[in-house]
Amino acid sequence: MKKRAEAKTRSIQGTNEAWEKTPLLKDTAAQIKAARKSRDTDDPVDLILYDPFAIRLTGLFIKAGWSANAVTVTSLAAGVIGSLFFYSQNRWINLIGIVIVIFAAILDCCDGQVARLTHTSSEFGRILDGMVDIVNFLAIYIVLGLRMMKEPIPFTETPWSFWIWIVAFVTMLCHASQARIADYYRGLHLFFLEGSNPAYLTRADKLEAELKTLPKDTPLYRRIYRRLYLIYTRNQERSTPRAQRLLAALEERGSIPEGLAEEYCAQSRGYVKLATVALTYNIRTWTLFILLMLNLHPYYFPFVILLLEAVRILIIVRYEGIAKRIYAKYLTQDAASGNGRDAAEDR
Repeated sequence: MKKRAEAKTRSIQGTNEAWEKTPLLKDTAAQIKAARKSRDTDDPVDLILYDPFAIRLTGLFIKAGWSANAVTVTSLAAGVIGSLFFYSQNRWINLIGIVIVIFAAILDCCDGQVARLTHTSSEFGRILDGMVDIVNFLAIYIVLGLRMMKEPIPFTETPWSFWIWIVAFVTMLCHASQARIADYYRGLHLFFLEGSNPAYLTRADKLEAELKTLPKDTPLYRRIYRRLYLIYTRNQERSTPRAQRLLAALEERGSIPEGLAEEYCAQSRGYVKLATVALTYNIRTWTLFILLMLNLHPYYFPFVILLLEAVRILIIVRYEGIAKRIYAKYLTQDAASGNGRDAAEDR
């Protein structure tokens, strides 16, 4: 207990020292900019609605010694609690839930800012942050499913009954694939934008190698989340074969050809913004909020299954095209040279 208390004290002192080293910026916009990764991957809803509140809360959390992961868990709890209010058919009660979920979204902005300002970003924190959206929406889908079981299917008098769970399950699968591909392409864009910074792009092969070399005394929960992260990353890579060929060629070459990163980002910029706006948390929550207030919540499911899934497919097609063009322009000659060397060695 004493060691745990001392560790907690050191953690609090460390975060306070990190905050004290961070310049006190009176201008809110400057504070947001200081904690931002890139405007290319910023969601307008975060910038306009959430960040002005989040940046103020971030300072309070750091002063109080909260870690980024503690903020993430609080965001997760708030999101789940807020979703419970969507069970009621009373719109005022739904509105309370909306306010709580918005507060959870503000906290979700805070955790990244706390991590960056205190230099405590970690792989576990990234995984935990990614789980927030999944768990919060899983709770929302369960609550909506329970609510809609006795509600009629649109344009009929037949209740949804158990069929709503099939619709909710398909929606969750589409949601997961959309969020996964948006996360990957945002990371890939930042990878090239920030000078091939490996913090933004984790390769499955590396994760698998690390998993095999974990010490025997590694806690079970760490093994589990690393295994889940490996599966998540593998699924991302399977959906993006041409991007993987591009990255493999760059890894083999050992450096990025001059001009490649700039051209990739120039071609990617419009699509990464589309992925950020259309396939992430805010578009889903605000669409659901509006539909709940209009009593049109059943239409949320086709919104995700049809419209957002079409956007996901479009983004994959466009990004695979970018990877193909970049590879052909900058790396085809390297590949040909490599094949020539292999042929010479065979002779």
